[in-house]
Amino acid sequence: MPYAILPAEPVSDAVQRIALQQLDRALATIEDGAVPRPEAIYALRKRCKKVRAVLRLARGPLEEAGLYGPANAALRDIAAAFSGLRDADVTLAVYDREMAAFARRETRRAATRRFDRRRFGPIRASMTRRRRALLSGDGADLASRLDNAHWLLLKFRLGIADWSFRADGFGALEPGLRITYGRVLAAAAEVERAGTVVARHEWRKRIKYHRNHLRILRKLAPNTLDARILALWRLGDLLGLDHDLAVVRAQVGSDPAFARIGSRRRFAAILDRRRAAVQAEAKALAEDAGFPSEDETIAHLAGLWNMGMNLPLTGATAVGPAVRARAG
Repeated sequence: MPYAILPAEPVSDAVQRIALQQLDRALATIEDGAVPRPEAIYALRKRCKKVRAVLRLARGPLEEAGLYGPANAALRDIAAAFSGLRDADVTLAVYDREMAAFARRETRRAATRRFDRRRFGPIRASMTRRRRALLSGDGADLASRLDNAHWLLLKFRLGIADWSFRADGFGALEPGLRITYGRVLAAAAEVERAGTVVARHEWRKRIKYHRNHLRILRKLAPNTLDARILALWRLGDLLGLDHDLAVVRAQVGSDPAFARIGSRRRFAAILDRRRAAVQAEAKALAEDAGFPSEDETIAHLAGLWNMGMNLPLTGATAVGPAVRARAG
C-alpha cells in the first residue's frame, strides 16, 4: 500500500495504515541479517521521519487526544540514538564527492598536470578512523542500540491502535498542514534575515515535513502535486548538502587531529566555494518554486481534497515515475 491517503479512505484508518507500514518496513530491515547494519540504521531513521510526518499531518486530533507529543518524542529519540554514525558517513561522503569534483576542475584548469590530492590524505584518513571506531570499537554497543531500537519500535507499533479518532475529512488534517506550512514560511523568513547554518537546516527540516504531507495527499490529486513535490525535494537536497558541507568544514577546521593547519585551511576554502554555489542554486530554486501564503496554500489543498476524495482508485492515481523514483 502507498505512502498516501487513498480516495474515500477514512483519515484515521489511513494514518494508522501508513504508520504501521513504515514501522513494519523498518523492523523487517533490522531483522534481516543480510542487510549491513549501517543500511539498517539508515532505513530506521528514514522510516521514523516518515511516521513523524504522518503524526504531524494528523496533529489536530492526535494532540487533542494527548497522543501527539509522546509519540513524536519517542520516534525522535529512537532515531537520534544513531546520529553519530550518520554524521560519520556524511563526512566521508562529502569529502569524496567534493574532492573528486575539485580535482576535475583543477585538472581542466591546468591540463598539463593532474591535481595532487595527497596533501588532503590525512583529512580523509582521520575521517575513516572515526567511522571505524563507531563500527568496530563500539560495534557491540551499536548492535545493542539496534536491538533496543527494535524493541522500542515494536512497543511503539502496539500503541498505534490508540490512534483511532472520529475526526475525518480535510478538517482532521488542516491543523497539522497549517502548522507545518506556517513553519516553512517562518523558517524561510529566518534564512532571509539571518542566513545562518542553523536557519538553513531548520528550513530544510520544515520543507521535508511539508513535502511528505504533499506526498501523503498526492493520490487525491493525481499528477497535480508532482511538480511541487519534486521541486521541494530538490530544494531539500540542496539545503541538506549545504548543511553537510558546513558541518564537515566546522569539524575539520577546528580539530588539529585531522591534518596540518595549511591543509585544513585549503580544504575549508574548497568547501566554502562549494557552499556559495549551492546556496545560490537553492535561492534560485526557492524563488522559482514560490511559497504562497499559509491561507492560499491551505485553500488550494482543501480544494484538491474535495475533488480527490470522489475519485475512483484507478491507474490514474498511481504515483508518477519521477516521484516514485525518489520515494524509496
